[in-house]
Amino acid sequence: MTYRVADLVVDSLLAHEVDRVYSIPGESFLPVLDALYGRADVDLVTCRHEGSAGLAAVADAKLTGRPGVFFVSRGPGAFNAGIALHVAEQEAIPLVMFIGQVDTPNLGRGAVQEIDASKAFAGTLKLAVRIDKPERAAEELARAFAAARNGTPGPVAVELPEDVLSWAAAEGSARVHGCAEAGCSVEAAAECAALILEARRPVLLVGGECRTAAFREDLVKLSERWQLPVMVGNKCQDQFPNGHPLWAGQLGFFPHPAHVKFFSEVDLFVVIGSRLGDVSSLGYAFPRQDGSQRLIHVYPDANQIGRQFKPEKAVVSSAHAFVQAMSSLASTRSIDDGRMDKVRATREATTLWDPERIPSADVFGHAVTALAAHLSEDAVVTTDSGNFAGWVHRIFRLQPQNRLLGSACGAMGSGVPSGLSAALRYPGRQVLAFCGDGGFLMNGNELATAVARKLDLKVIVSNNGSYGTIRTHQQRNYPDRVSGTDLSNPDFSKLAQAHGAHGFLIERAEDAARIIDEAMQVRGPVLIEVRSEADQGLEKSVAAMRAPV
Repeated sequence: MTYRVADLVVDSLLAHEVDRVYSIPGESFLPVLDALYGRADVDLVTCRHEGSAGLAAVADAKLTGRPGVFFVSRGPGAFNAGIALHVAEQEAIPLVMFIGQVDTPNLGRGAVQEIDASKAFAGTLKLAVRIDKPERAAEELARAFAAARNGTPGPVAVELPEDVLSWAAAEGSARVHGCAEAGCSVEAAAECAALILEARRPVLLVGGECRTAAFREDLVKLSERWQLPVMVGNKCQDQFPNGHPLWAGQLGFFPHPAHVKFFSEVDLFVVIGSRLGDVSSLGYAFPRQDGSQRLIHVYPDANQIGRQFKPEKAVVSSAHAFVQAMSSLASTRSIDDGRMDKVRATREATTLWDPERIPSADVFGHAVTALAAHLSEDAVVTTDSGNFAGWVHRIFRLQPQNRLLGSACGAMGSGVPSGLSAALRYPGRQVLAFCGDGGFLMNGNELATAVARKLDLKVIVSNNGSYGTIRTHQQRNYPDRVSGTDLSNPDFSKLAQAHGAHGFLIERAEDAARIIDEAMQVRGPVLIEVRSEADQGLEKSVAAMRAPV
């Protein structure tokens, strides 16, 4: 058989260590599907919607550190997948979307479903390339993967004209351009060390740029050597041991008063692996720019440093290279008991809870409490976007062996696709996927994929019959004038059974522990539906826990 461009595409995947791709099949890239036929070295995962295929690829990129890859058809397929491109851009995740394109004679003629990816997704993509010359296909593919990873990682689109995929290519021509590794010099580390030693109330703010086990291990050593309290960005709760004395908590969409107070007293922010956007800076409020708070900003892309805040010291480096460089320096810094008390107070204000005082009406809080008792030391936890996730972040105590896949940019529908990706990547590990009723009905159809793959995936659905986060905003701004947020839902536990999964239903707080115990003993896809009241959530439950008995 002639070696085709389609075969080169698959070989390029392997050259870039891609061993799994997600797809909604399309006639426009049939030669690629043919090239994947019978291949044991690339797992082709057929999904039920392009949006969930893309979000599963995003999750896989977070787990592996390599670009996530998925294939879609042009037009409707690509636009369905647009949410994944947005998430990858917002969260700086390397992602490559292959698009089956019209054949070359019809390019630019407005053929059925034709799009120009560079224009359609302008402002979101880092790069869009079109493979229309076989002799340059290997080069363009290598460039696409390099662009996805270099600097600030992000999404790339590769258009594959239908006829070109069947054209002859040079066998063995797949190539890798590599990724530029930004490092931290000895001199830069020494300057940062001097600033840290001068500071009285520094904090180490950690983003998600590096997610490896080795980085997390070295991060703990750095914090201990330099006695630096650690705060992490949104959905980065797994980056630092949640029980460590230097752990100050995870930031979220809504600034917690304890975090605002803590940040207001900081005199030096050491920010690593984060672009320092609105969430990490508590609405661009910190570090203050009046000279009272210094900033060391460490990020591998120089273009991201100085965009919003003036750094005292800018270091163009990966988070891990910086941590390693700083850990090699001797430190005489200590932290006094008063400062440790404030770290502990901040941590407890955002994570302390009393299961005995969770209102019985908040059934989901009791369910999460029961699930926390079953959490394994290397479990993977995924959270969709929604208020319900607050229970997970408050109750679960994550360690560096755990992994958290959350929707840091607030995109709904990621819970089940992320759980699918995690269960495929780590078939021997416990995977818990938390969703709201709204988010589940966006991409919960991937439960069918989990059933087809016989995955050991536990999906927990908070069913409060509402788009709960928006309802909370409504109740704050327009009390008792709920509009457009009520939902009519199916019986999720029975829906799971119709898919071939095991379905469980929790309706009362007193039944939560028993049903969770039973569900956690089951192997294979499981869905646990938890019914709760729309206006009874974490905010009211925490208030009740704080109230005197």
